[in-house]
Formats: sequence, C-alpha cells, structure tokens
Amino acid sequence: MLTLAINTASSNTEIALLMGDQVLAEKSWPSANGEAEKLMPEINALITPHAFQDIKRVVVIKGPGSFTGLRVGVTVANTLAYLNSAKLNAISTFDYWHAKAPNQTATLVTFAGKGGIYINDGDVLNLSEANDYFDSQNITEIYGDITEDQKMELTPQHLKSDKKFGETVLKIISENNLEDLKIVKPLYVKPPNISKSKKL
Repeated sequence: MLTLAINTASSNTEIALLMGDQVLAEKSWPSANGEAEKLMPEINALITPHAFQDIKRVVVIKGPGSFTGLRVGVTVANTLAYLNSAKLNAISTFDYWHAKAPNQTATLVTFAGKGGIYINDGDVLNLSEANDYFDSQNITEIYGDITEDQKMELTPQHLKSDKKFGETVLKIISENNLEDLKIVKPLYVKPPNISKSKKL
C-alpha cells in the first residue's frame, strides 16, 4: 500500500513515501510561514514517478503544533485522503516523539509557545517551572522538539534523536492499530492570533 506521511507540526516539516515496511523517499526542511506554497510541490516531487491517485493511505501528525504549518499539513492530508478514498490515520506529536526516543530514560519535551514546554504527554510548564520539576524528579536528560533558546534555558542535557521521519512512522504503524478516520482535526499549541472585529 503506497502511503504518504506528513508532519507539519514540528520545527522541521517532514514528508515520506512508504510502501509496506520500506521508506521509498523522504524529505525534510525547516518549517516556515510558506508551507501553504511549498508543501504540495514538494509532495509532488517526492512521489514521482507515482501519481497522487496511487496514494492509498495518508498518515499525518495532528499536533499539538503551531497554527499555520499544522493547518496546512492536516488540510492537505484530509484533502488527499478524500479525493483518493484513501485510508486516513493520525499520530499525535507526543506519540511521534516518544517513538523517536534516543533512550529509555530521557524525558520528552515539546514546544508549547515561546515561554513554555509540554512535558511528556501534555503537562505545560513555563521554563522556570520546568527546571524546578526536572530538579525535583532528578531528570538529567531530555529530548524532543523545542527552540535553541529553550534548550539553553533548561538545565537537563538535551539529547538528539537520529531516527528519521519515515522509519519512525513505520515503527508506529507496525506497533499500533491506528484508527481509520474520515477527517483529522488538528490540535494547536495555542489558538490563532485573530483580531476581533471593532464592531464587537
């Protein structure tokens, strides 16, 4: 089954083309505000010589993630799955990064806005509170997707995961019975910054 995997929930946008237990192709690049213009051309290049109608399964990282990039990735996943009558599966940011763990003892941290982080599966703390928590739990190693500034402010050592996107998605698919969905709803780190009408 030809599978397209999409991640626009992280600091790097990642796409992969999978077949069975093999990664046929993958690509990643630093996420930016131009994902709406860049994502589809990159997917088109990735799947060549296949065509969009050959995709029979779409797997997308559903968040939490920042509004703009995550919205684009989830919308593309929903649209491709609908047009192809393809299977549609979602993976949370937390489950994705747990599968990328560099060892069994490091604690997962992910971005929750400039001044905060998620710890493990969803506790949100500011950086000072996070350091107090790490000290109280004797946590010396962390990993995950946070900014360079956040890494510098947190006291534990930040470990890098060498596991690539495609192999990580294959691992999650093989170890879990992912729910087949009609539509994926994105989980945002925080609501979009939309100005209210002055008439309200």
